[in-house]
Amino acid sequence: MSLCLQRKSIRKFLDSKVSDDVIERLMMSAMQAPSATNQQPWSFVVIKNRALLEKLSAISKGAWPLKEAPLGILTLYKEETNRPMMVPQDMAAATQNILLEATNQGLGSVWIGVYPREERMEAIENLVPMEVGHKPFSLVALGYPESQSHKKVTHRFDKQKYSVIE
Repeated sequence: MSLCLQRKSIRKFLDSKVSDDVIERLMMSAMQAPSATNQQPWSFVVIKNRALLEKLSAISKGAWPLKEAPLGILTLYKEETNRPMMVPQDMAAATQNILLEATNQGLGSVWIGVYPREERMEAIENLVPMEVGHKPFSLVALGYPESQSHKKVTHRFDKQKYSVIE
């Protein structure tokens, strides 16, 4: 089964560290994402610090998985780029690549929305040191799933949702 069909949102994790080798694979995968005119507007902050993850878990109702996740990845985008209107697509592709590689590595993950919510972006900017000219786009909580007996992945395939033009 393809990674796209295996991937699901996991919000509860074991208290097990994620190795540096696995983290490097996640980062390599993120940076392999397609990007408009190859602008690659991204940078990433890998967060292992428990106190910071707990603080980040309070930025929104949906951020609670960070409270117990052994790892968080913050994606950042450069404000000044060649194709600013394409930055959200580039960043979404990089975030999706992290989720797919997490699945490939046996990790659970969940995408926590940040951009374009100004209050979330500002809260993160107040907590996480980042390079000038960079802004938060998304957070991903990661870790080894607490339970392997999760509900079966729901496949959303619906022939009514696409058409073919020949």
